[in-house]
Amino acid sequence: MSDEGVRLVSKLALVVVLILAGALLRTVVGPSKRRGRVMAFGTVSGMALGILTAPSISNWFGADVSVITSCVGMMLGWGVSWQFAKQLPRAAQ
Repeated sequence: MSDEGVRLVSKLALVVVLILAGALLRTVVGPSKRRGRVMAFGTVSGMALGILTAPSISNWFGADVSVITSCVGMMLGWGVSWQFAKQLPRAAQ
């Protein structure tokens, strides 16, 4: 398989993993709108942090790693926002 094929397959695998992670997160959060908003804020904040750190990390690797850093930042954002969301009731409001 060529280098382009490996990149395409790895990007496809990353998209599938992100879809499954988002579905799992939505299941864990439950039907509460307030919890959903907290987790959405964590998602956006984490992605923004990942994209802001991407240029300095890309210089180290010599390649664009903004997709990877935004995914890692998103997961870190989920972890931080979950600490706040779990204090809210799980029931729909």
